[in-house]
Order: sequence, then structure tokens, then C-alpha cells
Amino acid sequence: MGKVRKTKFWILMLAVVLGLSLFLGFTCKGKTGGEKLLLTKAEVPSKEALSVPERVMELQEAFASVANAVKPSVVNISAVQILKMQVPYYEFYFGDPFQDFFDEFFGRPRERIEPRKREFQRKLEGTGSGVIIDPEGYILTNYHVIAGAEDIKVTLSDGEEKKYDGKVIGKDPKTDLAVIKIKSTEKFPAAKLGDSDQIRIGDWAIAIGSPFGLQQTLTVGVISAKRQSLFVEGKEYREMIQTDASINRGNSGGPLVNIKGEVIGINTAIYAPTGVFAGVGFAIPINNAKEILGELIEKGRVVRGWLGIEIREVDEVIVKQFNLPEKKGVLVNRVIEGSAAEKGGMQRADVIVKFEDRDIKDVRDLQDIVAKTMPGKKVKLVVIRDKKEVPLTIKLGEMPEAVEEAEVEEKEEKEIGKEESEEWLGMRVGTLTPALAKIYGIKDGEGVVIVEIGAGSKAEDTGLAEGDLIRSINRKTTRNIKEFKEAIKGVNLSEGVIFDIVRGGRAVYMTYMEPK
Repeated sequence: MGKVRKTKFWILMLAVVLGLSLFLGFTCKGKTGGEKLLLTKAEVPSKEALSVPERVMELQEAFASVANAVKPSVVNISAVQILKMQVPYYEFYFGDPFQDFFDEFFGRPRERIEPRKREFQRKLEGTGSGVIIDPEGYILTNYHVIAGAEDIKVTLSDGEEKKYDGKVIGKDPKTDLAVIKIKSTEKFPAAKLGDSDQIRIGDWAIAIGSPFGLQQTLTVGVISAKRQSLFVEGKEYREMIQTDASINRGNSGGPLVNIKGEVIGINTAIYAPTGVFAGVGFAIPINNAKEILGELIEKGRVVRGWLGIEIREVDEVIVKQFNLPEKKGVLVNRVIEGSAAEKGGMQRADVIVKFEDRDIKDVRDLQDIVAKTMPGKKVKLVVIRDKKEVPLTIKLGEMPEAVEEAEVEEKEEKEIGKEESEEWLGMRVGTLTPALAKIYGIKDGEGVVIVEIGAGSKAEDTGLAEGDLIRSINRKTTRNIKEFKEAIKGVNLSEGVIFDIVRGGRAVYMTYMEPK
């Protein structure tokens, strides 16, 4: 029996070996009988095997080349702002028990002393990006990245990480641009500046920076739109480049480059309802920066011409009420006291139609040409005043860094009788009295003041607000309720109405036209 069992065992083992050999031979043969279906470790798929078009491979190489060329010139900026404040030392409620004992039994009056204060400092650290634009160490970034900073550190990550002390040598809040300088015995890798006027919607756009404090990050998208205007935290940005290349917090100040690796913009803002990138980012065109770089480096700031006026667009209502020949030019809302415009004879309600033989189309047109004209230059303007063209010669002033804002006192409770007021367009107005002047901080002037305004009313749609002093309607004075009632009798909302108001001490024209 033992020999039989051994014989069966060896027969079984032989059958298993033969079966495995046949199975492996079958799996290594294709349907044609000779093609391999399994790959060995030594066999790697080629471009041809994966069928990757040559153009796609070239595009990939282009992105890699941009990264290699531009990333060394992109820096991380750490800006530290130090807030100083004074806080009192802690006072315990029960005070000193021995002091109370002496006060009670010896009649010594307890001296009331103001609590001592100690100075408290708090460091606020923000991070952003920048791009080296000159081998000598000049870095272009956003003004808001370094605003108020007392200590700036610049980090380069070209192979090994290097840190430098940064010094702000030029800043321009108006364009939100700034230049930082770092020093070294060696030259720095500088990026090439391109021409943002040549970009097209649909062109490749590559954003590089340090989002969330991470090391240099590259994202790719396209130019989504050009010459976009937007308001960010109360500041107007003009002619911005819009892109869907991912931009996040910390990317501010970093470069937006084209497929050639040329800087076409400085990443500045994002539309982020959730706090992170949502597919819409904005960059300042590099040509805007190139126009002021020389002044920022040499003077530390940008010197611009200034008329000293507040202006608004000319619309159809203004054309009709001011009897203008066409819808062009800008309306002067206010002439600032002591300004170049006042000295040159400009008046409120003038409509500026020409500046140095150049027709003025709108507000932006005038602002751009004035800003680019050097202070001290005598310029010729033409304004329409009382239906006539009036030539003016004005010696331009220099634009100040900030224009003083008027202060408005806090409102108090108000009471006004129905017989002393009038309702119109969803607002209620009353003749200006000393009491109302105190409530709304109106220092001087005559007119009717808005004391109530309905939500969603035509008055609110116009832009009017509670506390506005209405001086005239369609150029008819409204010094009291009686004149106000007379003025509104002749108003045809389909033809438009113009309000001359005072808000926060400033005279403003506002218009409304009922949709047809």
C-alpha cells in the first residue's frame, strides 16, 4: 500500500507541473499565437504607445520651461506690522484691606489715582508675493502687501532658501503697487516684463506666487477678460486683467505671465465668496506698472497732476437740464477751496468738454489725462457754462496722497410734523432748521433735508439718503417746503430729474430717469 500511495503522489505532482506550464504558455500567447499580453518591468510605454500628440508634449514642455525660467525670480514677502496700545494694569475689586483699615480709623482720605497704564505691542504678520524685476534686487509687489509694515523679510527659493531684509523704496496706493529693495553681493534672477496691451482673451495665463504661505506655486488658466473695473474694500481698480488661473491669499504681488514666460500682470485681487479662489482673479496690467516704475524707484512716489475738483458722468438728464449739445464731458460737482481749479476760475456746474485740444468723453478720460500731466504745467480747458463755451487756463497742482473727508456728527432722534414736511418718490423731506442741522451735521446752507426714505423707493434708486440736503430740483431752488412743492410740479420722470444735494459737507449732483 505504501508504494501505491507514493506512486499516486508523484503522478499528481507531475500533473500539477504540466498544468502550470500549459497555463503560463497560454497566457503569454496572443490571439495570433505570438504576441505578448503581459509587460515586464523592463518594458516602459513610449510616446507612440500612449498616442500622445506631439503638440501636447510641446505644450507641456512650454509650461515646464516657464516654471524653470520665472520661479527663481518670484519671492515670498513676510510683512510685520506692530500695533502699539496702552492698557491699564489690573485693579482688584476689593482693593487693599489695610488701606481700608487706616482710612476708617484714622480718617485719612483715600486718594483717587488714575490707574497706571502699560504699553502693549502686538505683532500682525501678513504674507504675500513679489517678482524681481531688476538684477540689482528691485522687487515689484502690491502696496497692500507692505502697507504699514515695520519689518519686511523676503525669501527666495531658487534651489536653497535664502532670506533677505527688504526695504520699501517706493509705494503708490492709487495703483496698489510698491517696490522693495534687497541687497546682495550677487546679482538676482530677474523676470522679463512683457506687453500687457498685446494680450488677448483666451491667451494662456500662468500665475506664480506663495498662496497660504506655501512655497512657489504655479497655476495655469487663460485670460478671461480685459479692462475690468472693480471696487475692492472701497478702492476702485481699473483696467484689470481677469483670469481663471487659480489665485489665492498670498498670491498678491506675484506675477501673471504668458506662455513665453513674460510678466503681463501683478496678481492683486480675487472674487472669493467662500474665502478661497472661485475661478475669478484679477491682475494689474504690467504696462500700468511700467509707466510709474521709474518714479517709484527714483522718487519713492508718483507725482500726478491735480485740478482739485469732484466730478461725475454726464447722463441724459444732465444733457437736458444743462442744455448740452451732446452727451459728453464731465460735470463739476465741487471745486475744492484753494485748488488749482478754483484759482483758474472753474465753477461748480461747469461741464468740462476739452483738455488741451483733446475732447473729454467721460470721467475716466479726464482723470487719466490730468494724472499724466506734470504739476505746474499751464493747461487750456473748455467748459460749458450757461449754454456757452468758456475757455480756461489753469496751472495744475500736485495730487495729494489723501483728500480730507468731511466729518458727520452722530444722528439724534428727530421729530417733524406732517404739516412741516412733504413726501415724494418714497422720501419725506422737511425744511432745514437748526434742530435738523444739528441732527444731520449740516453746518450751513439752505434747502430741504431728507428725514425718511423708503427701502426700494425711487428716491433710494436715485442714490439719495437720509440726511441729504436738497438745494434744488431741475435747477429750481428748494429753500423750503413751499419751493420744494413748486419744483416737483414740473418734473416729468420719464424725461429725468436732477437733484443738487449736499452730503457730508459736499455738493453733489444726482439724477434719476424712469425706465421707459
